[in-house]
Amino acid sequence: MKIYLSSTYEDLKDHRRVVFDALRQSGYQVIAMEDYVVRDDRPVDACLKDVAEAEVYIGIFGLRYGYVPPAEHGNPNELSITELEFRQADNQPSTYCLTFLLDENGPLPPKKFIDALSGENEKGERIENLRKYLQKEKTARFFPYSSPHELASQAQSAVAKYLEKNSTSKPIDETAAPIKTWDTGKDGPPYPGLMHFTRKYASVFFGRDSEVREVLDRMRLSEGKFLIISGDSGTGKSSLVDAGVLPKLEKSGLAGSESCTCVRMVPSHGDDAFDALVRSLHDVLENEGLNPREVSKAMRNNPHTLASQLQAIVAADVDRYPVVLFLDQMEELFVGDAEAKQVADAFLTGLYSAARHCVLYVIATMRSDLLHHCYGHPDMLTVLKGQGHYPLGRMAPYALHDLIVKPAKSAGVNVPEPLIRQLIKDVGTEPGNLPLLAFALRRLFERRQDQSLSMKIYKQWGGEDLGGLKGAIAEHAEEAERALCERKELDFSTDTLASRLADLFPSLVRVDLESLPTRRRAPITAFSPELKPLVQELVKARLLITEGEGENSTVSVAHERLFEAWPTLERWVVSHQDELRTLRQAELEAVEWRRHDFDLFHIWPPQRLKLLQHIVDGLPSERVSSGLREFAKPQNRLLDLLNNPVLTHTQRQQVGDYLVELGDPRPGVGLRGDGIPYIDWVPIKGGRVVLEDNYGVQSVGNFDIARYPMTNIQFQAFIDSDDGYHNPAWRQDMPDHALNEPVPPNWQEPYCPRENVSWYEAVAFCKWLSHKLGFEVRLPTEYEWQQAATGGKKERIYPWGADWDANRCNSSESRLNRTTVAGLYPHGTWPGGPLDMAGNVWEWCQNKNEQLADCTIDKSGDMRTYRGGSWDSLDSACRSTHRDGYRPGYRFGYGFRVLRPPSGEH
Repeated sequence: MKIYLSSTYEDLKDHRRVVFDALRQSGYQVIAMEDYVVRDDRPVDACLKDVAEAEVYIGIFGLRYGYVPPAEHGNPNELSITELEFRQADNQPSTYCLTFLLDENGPLPPKKFIDALSGENEKGERIENLRKYLQKEKTARFFPYSSPHELASQAQSAVAKYLEKNSTSKPIDETAAPIKTWDTGKDGPPYPGLMHFTRKYASVFFGRDSEVREVLDRMRLSEGKFLIISGDSGTGKSSLVDAGVLPKLEKSGLAGSESCTCVRMVPSHGDDAFDALVRSLHDVLENEGLNPREVSKAMRNNPHTLASQLQAIVAADVDRYPVVLFLDQMEELFVGDAEAKQVADAFLTGLYSAARHCVLYVIATMRSDLLHHCYGHPDMLTVLKGQGHYPLGRMAPYALHDLIVKPAKSAGVNVPEPLIRQLIKDVGTEPGNLPLLAFALRRLFERRQDQSLSMKIYKQWGGEDLGGLKGAIAEHAEEAERALCERKELDFSTDTLASRLADLFPSLVRVDLESLPTRRRAPITAFSPELKPLVQELVKARLLITEGEGENSTVSVAHERLFEAWPTLERWVVSHQDELRTLRQAELEAVEWRRHDFDLFHIWPPQRLKLLQHIVDGLPSERVSSGLREFAKPQNRLLDLLNNPVLTHTQRQQVGDYLVELGDPRPGVGLRGDGIPYIDWVPIKGGRVVLEDNYGVQSVGNFDIARYPMTNIQFQAFIDSDDGYHNPAWRQDMPDHALNEPVPPNWQEPYCPRENVSWYEAVAFCKWLSHKLGFEVRLPTEYEWQQAATGGKKERIYPWGADWDANRCNSSESRLNRTTVAGLYPHGTWPGGPLDMAGNVWEWCQNKNEQLADCTIDKSGDMRTYRGGSWDSLDSACRSTHRDGYRPGYRFGYGFRVLRPPSGEH
């Protein structure tokens, strides 16, 4: 059947291309502008002759009238060539007319493509009259449309309905040999089995045509530049994108482009999300002469610059084609500890920004039962609320029919109708059964008889209540295990194989509190030399899959359905009770811990809690009780314990050890999501400060000071930053030797105060942090420091009051003989005041020791003031008024905290 496709040129280029491709892929002969020189002023006679010979005419009309051939070319009424083609078709009874009009209530084209707005008043009136005529004309079938792929679906459906009712062609002979388009000798069976349909299978990916078009239409919207496709496990999310959407983008591109560069990333295919992204962009980076390793490091160290870095990479891509990033299995971003989730948050923030501001599109797939992880991320929540979220449901029976039959026919193989009905019945309404179906079809194809899939073989596997689908996998798995035992070079006896599988499964399986197993991806490097041959053989048998290349690849169970369909794995999961036992024990001990007011005696050691956290983090949140989660991550309860004034110094240090091992949730001791030090500011009211030793009275205004001294992790961010420690801008007016190399701290726990810092290094840190935060940050003067330590009350000889109390700070009397994690003595200050201003670490001040009004940065080497005492100081040195000074280049035992102008002045 011949179809003539008509439209104006420039304004409907994308719409016409999508309809043209869809109709030709359906097997129709389509004549369109593409068959002439593609332009508005195409040859009138040739066009009208082709219209006259077409069985179906399809006219696409927007808001532009189009090119008007001159009267001497046989156009006395001065009609546009688009209207001439329609009139030719409409006036001959043998041609079936289908017309599609752009919906004026939907997104409109640019003004230059709307004749009524472009100054072409005559053409504007003509297109308006033509549109009114088309909507009233009875002989032409009229359909409104708004987007290219919606239009393609309508056109295909309308043509199919016409053929069903009016075609004079002979009925299709169902017994005739199918036409082969799939080379089984080269590409194997046309079904991927438990693996998802990849781009290799694009030509045999059927049943999701409408969903593919809907996704492509979403991508044309501004909200569709970051698209999340959600659905239950096994609904075919990855297949939809990899075999359906991406091949069309690579072939036909998006609006304004002829092609797209498409790359796929899986979060677990790297050390973290940034590393996985760089690995997926490896070829793009190398084409531009960029070092992937250096790019990965830069992204990880400066996550807040991800958007700008991606923009630079994408802008430099070959021919400036849009880059489409397929973020497969997005839920893997949210698996892990608090630090991993911080990385995920920073990654998604940067990725979303990049998609909004450069020629980058993101299509992410995510399990619907894990979407709640997106609710706490503002950008992802925005996506889920709008057109950027596409929920994928189960396949309708007619779509399952296509999935079953059409790949086989593409390979020249028939599927008997009784088998089709039985397969559709067994799949039922459970979305997760699609992988079982694809696997059973692959097995049936491999054992086909007389170029036909066998109902007899399927019945041997069961055929009732999923018996046939699961039975296909069970038979295959048992055959694979027998073959392994028969391979002499592998030296596997039945017992040896069982032992090796028992060693293998723990790396690939995690279980929840109800013993329900799920997949765990393990790096190939995690397997011992004894297990790697087994892994390779199971991958060949498609019971396991690998993703990635070389040492960077990961291994996983091919699909979660194998946990109930692979007998050996199912038995192992039932008998593998260690993790479940750990969880049950933790639940019981969590109750005891709460009953004893969260006493340290009833909490597990940090390393055991880390193991518990690993188990809990792998479970759906709704399956974990609040008591168990609190027991697994006890930091907040431990911080509450610090408010007990009778807690000993040793117990406080023990709490600090837990915070170091498990992570410190307090703001102000660590870093923000972008890697910049997080400062918890304490507002301080100004006043008059009396300095001891007759150094006079100084007046200070309001200011904010850091609640804690700068910690190791915060100062290390300055050292590691590309524009940090070694940036000459921060050492201006200092001696040349001021910042040669940092000296490591004596105690390197991340949340301990950073010591062994010179005055010069402290000042340079402040300059760097001011640059990062966008407002002034500096060291306090000693009189500002004293005002903060006393809260403006001169009777506070110590930050907490007039009397010395050794239990309120880490001084020489604690006998710890070292620094502790910052802020372990919350009762060691005035109410709401900054912490650790007595003991723990000496703190540099901005001013000179003798000329205390002199805060200039210079090369003089004049002594600078320090305050506060340290872990080895006597009570006299821990007084709020005690002052002393030393050379600014001296490091050992000194730290600092920072100050900023009051809120509203920065």
